Amino acid sequence: MATSITQLLRQKAFDWHDCLDALRGKALPRNLGNPDARLCLVSGLRKHAAFARTAEVHELCQTEGQDIFARARNAGLIQDNQIPDIELLRNRLWQPYCIWYPRLATEDTYRKLVAISPDMRYQVGRACAVGGFSDLYNELDLLPDPSIAEEARENRQGPAAEGAQRIYEQIMDAPTRYGVLNDYTRTVELDSPQPGAYLNADTAVFSTLKQRFRASRQCSVWPIEGKLFDITEDGALDEKDAKVDIAPHILTPREMDLFESPLPFDLPTRHKDLLILVAAFEGNLDRYARLRRPGRVIKGELNCVIAGVYKSTALAHWLSRNPDIVSLLQTQQVIGPPGPLNRAIHARRVMNNDVRYLRDAHPPVPQNELPYFIWTPTMPQAWTLETLAEALPAMRPQCARACIAGNLRDSYLKIMEMRDEHGKPVAVDQTLLSEARLSRSYDFFQPDLAQRIREQKLELHVSEENEWKFDLPWYEAEKSRLNRISSFEDSYDAIHRNLDYDSWEELEDVYASDLGNLWFYLSTPPHKRGHMDEKMYERIKSNLRELSERRLEEA
Repeated sequence: MATSITQLLRQKAFDWHDCLDALRGKALPRNLGNPDARLCLVSGLRKHAAFARTAEVHELCQTEGQDIFARARNAGLIQDNQIPDIELLRNRLWQPYCIWYPRLATEDTYRKLVAISPDMRYQVGRACAVGGFSDLYNELDLLPDPSIAEEARENRQGPAAEGAQRIYEQIMDAPTRYGVLNDYTRTVELDSPQPGAYLNADTAVFSTLKQRFRASRQCSVWPIEGKLFDITEDGALDEKDAKVDIAPHILTPREMDLFESPLPFDLPTRHKDLLILVAAFEGNLDRYARLRRPGRVIKGELNCVIAGVYKSTALAHWLSRNPDIVSLLQTQQVIGPPGPLNRAIHARRVMNNDVRYLRDAHPPVPQNELPYFIWTPTMPQAWTLETLAEALPAMRPQCARACIAGNLRDSYLKIMEMRDEHGKPVAVDQTLLSEARLSRSYDFFQPDLAQRIREQKLELHVSEENEWKFDLPWYEAEKSRLNRISSFEDSYDAIHRNLDYDSWEELEDVYASDLGNLWFYLSTPPHKRGHMDEKMYERIKSNLRELSERRLEEA
């Protein structure tokens, strides 16, 4: 080549025409250091076998650290029914994970591949599930693998369906299954596969691979929203978008039953996003730990986990022992002080009357991780709030507010009189006043706060960064709902609450959520779901309206 591979790898500028040439299998991009160009080249090598055989591609594949292109080249050749030379497959780093997309090779090609590269037998077994090659699958004598079973189960239409279902039934009839293929990490565990594996909707089945995204300057931010897997290693980049299943999957009655039943050993569906979110929101550690997607965060998951942590000590403690999961979840945060999940974990401890982590931490807990809502859904003891306020002056405002919410008058007075390093007492702010207005002891707290405002000569105002503190989870969180929804889609939108605030933390409003509609649906007899009696509906609405008006009058 006129320009060396090393020089190309140094070029990082984005060039659409270079990406297009790579996608079409015409030439190596001149900017091989650009993330998008690299993904486009992988895509092109998988689609164009003639391009994969060129000398320049061979030179690139031989370059140290460029194993991804060797895998893409070998995948392209196999899917074109050409078996790569044994030297090209002996190195496991050059063995492709997915050898069934964008094209399926013939059964005979896969048979020959296993003959020269036995280490790829499980990839071939997965291809058998896609192609319905049940005879070849039997020849392979594989351990029963859940991902092959899920691939075969979802292959219900077309000429391959009959063979695929035979493979599925054979795996499901086995007394034990083993976790060999991992679609999240693109790894094959040949040496010590773990027994006891189960179907858990962790497979990138063939139909989902058809969703493609047009390469652009922005695509290098991985993962592309909504894409959980990358078993083809090309980021699903292509010349143009190709949407698959544009309409979200509507959960079937059988799938809805999973929300109110113990989870079966083998999950009978590949649609589990809403199951993950509900488990997180309810603080159900067993279900959440099983269902969550390792190394991935789905839309709305952070918000639902935060809500669950406030309710579940088990979930809070499990997350505190898994800081890598906490860090991963918090990558979903868009606005607000960093560390919302850490704050929630600390809040749950305070509500359990455990102040050691906040009081005795060395080094001290960062200011941005000090919790604010420490009294809901569980009110801590008065001693806890007093101890915390004494040890951490920065938390005195929320400790005082918790005392107002819990009608802890003596503790409130003690905390409000605590002095800072300058000898000043706790300053009154609008959040304390808003809490006092809703207190059943309004006639005690409101005059006291008013007197302190006069004594401290305060001019109260609300900064934009503190507006979230006016949310009232003690009164507002987890409202019941009356929306007559007849079906739910498997996405966060099913529980998205279209409000401009969130009940727990300062998160972007798009992540506000509640399960009221789902709970109402599950509590309705199956034959009436989505068709609640109109008179009952109006009567309940009227009663709720009267109750709301009465509370406002009392306040």
